Amino acid sequence: GNLFDVSDGLQSFFDTGVLGALMSTIVASLSWRITASSFPMAFLANPLSTFIIRFCLVIEGTGICYSSWLFAAIHQKVVGYERDEVYIGETKDGDEEGSEDIRNKTADSLETTDI
Repeated sequence: GNLFDVSDGLQSFFDTGVLGALMSTIVASLSWRITASSFPMAFLANPLSTFIIRFCLVIEGTGICYSSWLFAAIHQKVVGYERDEVYIGETKDGDEEGSEDIRNKTADSLETTDI
């Protein structure tokens, strides 16, 4: 039996939990914003809000979020990505004809590349 008597495909989509994650993300994100915009003084005077804001600023100040650039650089070396110019070429002095050449090169390379 399926939940709500839906098809097996839709039930398997429900089972992934994507809808629950999406709804909780939207509600969790918007509830704070709506509360803060409706009652700014009460929101800022709340000790919990002040603690959370200060905690987030401390985390941001440590630079821990900058590690994503390090992970991206490591991933680039592991996978072998190269700069965009290698894949799409360079423009000729930035003119419109150069841009058209890049679009043609990209289209041609997509047709000949095995993905």
